[in-house]
Amino acid sequence: MATLWNHTSSDNGQGSPVHLSVQDADAALAIDYVREFSTRATAFQRQRSEEALVYVQRSVALLSTKVQPHHFAPAPGKLELARFFVDLHALMGALDAEGGEGEALWACVALVQHCSRNLEARRAIVEKFCYVPLLGLLLRRTQRSERVYRLLILLQDLTYGIRIAWEEPYLAALLEYLVEVVHGVGGEAENGTGSGEPEDEANSHALLALSVLVNLCYKNFAVLFLFLRSVNTSAFCRRIQNYGLLANKMLIILSEDVHAFEQRELHNFLRTAFAGMEDCLKNWNVAQLRHIVDFLLDSQCHAGLHRAMLSHTHYCEDVEKLLDRIDARCGMDDSQDETRKYQQICLDLVFRLIAYVLDLSADGNSIISLSAITPRLLELAGGWLASDLCGVSAIDLLSTLLRVGKRAAVAQLIASDPGPVVSLIASAERPETRPAQVVAILRLLLRLLQEGKTEKLVLSKLSESYFDKILAAPLALVPQFLSTQSLPQAEAEKACFCLLLLVQVAGIAKKAYLDKCCSLLERPQLQYCLARGLVSRNEPLVSAVLQIAQFEHFPKEAVAKHGAAIGGGSGGSTAACGDQAEQWRNLSSILRGHRTFTDKEMAVRVNALLENIGGIVRRNELASVPVSQVIELYNHRIDSLNGAVLSLQQRLEQAGQQLANGTQLAHVQSAELERFQTTNFELLISQDRLQTQCKDLMQQTHKLKSNMTNLLKQLSENSETLQASERRLAVKNSELAELQTDCEQLRTKLSAKSEELTKMETSNKENTSRIEKLKKSMMAYEQDMKEKLRTIEERERELAKTHKALDEQREARKKSEDLVSVLETQLQERKEQIEHLENEQKETEDLRKTIMSLMESKKPKRKP
Repeated sequence: MATLWNHTSSDNGQGSPVHLSVQDADAALAIDYVREFSTRATAFQRQRSEEALVYVQRSVALLSTKVQPHHFAPAPGKLELARFFVDLHALMGALDAEGGEGEALWACVALVQHCSRNLEARRAIVEKFCYVPLLGLLLRRTQRSERVYRLLILLQDLTYGIRIAWEEPYLAALLEYLVEVVHGVGGEAENGTGSGEPEDEANSHALLALSVLVNLCYKNFAVLFLFLRSVNTSAFCRRIQNYGLLANKMLIILSEDVHAFEQRELHNFLRTAFAGMEDCLKNWNVAQLRHIVDFLLDSQCHAGLHRAMLSHTHYCEDVEKLLDRIDARCGMDDSQDETRKYQQICLDLVFRLIAYVLDLSADGNSIISLSAITPRLLELAGGWLASDLCGVSAIDLLSTLLRVGKRAAVAQLIASDPGPVVSLIASAERPETRPAQVVAILRLLLRLLQEGKTEKLVLSKLSESYFDKILAAPLALVPQFLSTQSLPQAEAEKACFCLLLLVQVAGIAKKAYLDKCCSLLERPQLQYCLARGLVSRNEPLVSAVLQIAQFEHFPKEAVAKHGAAIGGGSGGSTAACGDQAEQWRNLSSILRGHRTFTDKEMAVRVNALLENIGGIVRRNELASVPVSQVIELYNHRIDSLNGAVLSLQQRLEQAGQQLANGTQLAHVQSAELERFQTTNFELLISQDRLQTQCKDLMQQTHKLKSNMTNLLKQLSENSETLQASERRLAVKNSELAELQTDCEQLRTKLSAKSEELTKMETSNKENTSRIEKLKKSMMAYEQDMKEKLRTIEERERELAKTHKALDEQREARKKSEDLVSVLETQLQERKEQIEHLENEQKETEDLRKTIMSLMESKKPKRKP
């Protein structure tokens, strides 16, 4: 347990200055490449020449190879990237209009795939810049199979988690094409026309097309209804039954009215889903992992899947495999910021799934148990408590383990190493901590207060100032203008859980916190936060407010007044969100209400009625038409029209919402345009400043020219001194000749000295041989000394042992002396007691004698 919390996330550390400078240089280079591409694309749109196309293709190749994907992540201040995506979209549309088989268009497709490796860029490509319709159009027009495969791969990556609120125009054709790709495999296989390799290729295309269909239909009601209206679902379900995990996903989305699962199939689906999550964790594939986890977290929308999850018996094994995969992947080098970000997002999803599995066992389900791996779960979650991306889910997982797991064991592990919990408590009061993380910390503290082993730990780290710091944001509001001031919902939720923690602490330590609790509950700002929590549709938040309401000093009337004021203004949007959630939970009833042709018997019945009435009309026997059949047919038509009217009304409402979102986006873009204009004004000011600097530089050049003329004059003057120095050089040459003769004499002396040196070298060799002999003798002496040192060490060890034994004897002697002194004191006390008793006995004896003498003296004397 000592190493349980040792892992800390590295995303909070600051990079070195060299690393930051390199990042800034890469970002500047990326912006330069983006600007160059925009310039080339604009030139191509104007000229449409071969030379301009070559320049565009070169710029696209540079962006695909020289710029990392994280540089394409859009931000509020990066207008160049927004223009880049718009220009790329326009360029791809223009190239597709001219003929989609050119290399430039597919280089642009490769660039889109390169950009989509970043999550923020992928979200912008799908939601803001709407590349999916364009790619769908390219997919329908492409003939070459390898390019179809590339487009399907790209669409699969882009459509993970896509949200489509209304029936967009491109959807019908795209769905039809994808369904044709899926059906194309079965046709070739049944006819036996294709060889093995084309069949495998078509099979891979069909799997990708089915994956795109799953992504488009998942949680997108408009797409799902369009799919059900335009596809023969019975034939489609029969066709995809051999496609494993994707087929199960699609059939689950289509609800139980279309296909009824067996429990065995759903259990196999769960095992396959966990295996797919293991594959996602190998390279931190966030999009696919989020799709699988969301699918499992929404299991309550499909009754059969939820029953299968409640009866699944391999959770411990599957989760342990995920933990092994995470440990193996975390041991690798993830030094890049982008990789660490994806790692933490994947861990966030895994933590959420494990917490959901633990919640499934909360209702007394003994089949589901993760007790065998609880220490590993605690160790993994404890290492990421301070992370910005997965810290909230890690803290929630700890709370869930305390709520439904081995509570005593988890509390004991936390109490044995309380350092991370203490740091969490300290981080909650910092203003830079996110409200969601503070709420998770407060909920964890509420759980820890319920355990006896961790209650004292929490109470020892809390104080009145701690609650004041957490409630600083709502307390800063002006009480008279609460309805007109903006307080984020996250701050209101944080305030409610903080008050619940204060109420729980006041129940334990009334003398210290009861007055503080009562004074805070009387503040109008916190009453307003409690009212917002009460009318929210957040079940844990409402439960927290209801627990606070059990406090005896709870201001019920004030909170009710604020709640009534809030409920009158914000009922519409929350009701719309609730209706959408209710639609998703009751998908099968929606399908029945719209009378879609998912029921084969209904379709056969309607066709029989039409044929019967048509035959009567052809025979001119209208008088004998059964009125019940006509009424039934008209009722069916009326129901279908009512369903169409309802779908159109929903589409109109969604289109209105889209229009409102569009206006908001227009306002945001106008604000960005104003910001751009201000930066342009600043650039103009800097341009003027540069022009003044340029004038100063021109003056400096004139000064340099005048200095140059002066230097030339000095050079002419220096030529005369050069001639004089030449004369001196001739004199020096004559002196050099004399020195050469002296050098010859010195060489003869050098030869004599060299002979002497050889003699000295021979004597040196003799001396080295003697030194070698001395070294050998020294080595022998050293070995003797080592042996003697070894014996000395052994004797020192023995001496230490004897000293230790002597110390023990001294301690024993000291204890015995202490015991003897204690016994002597006790003996002295006993002796004193005995002496005291003897004195008392002596006194009593004297007293008895006196009494007896008195008694004898008082006796009457007998007369003789």
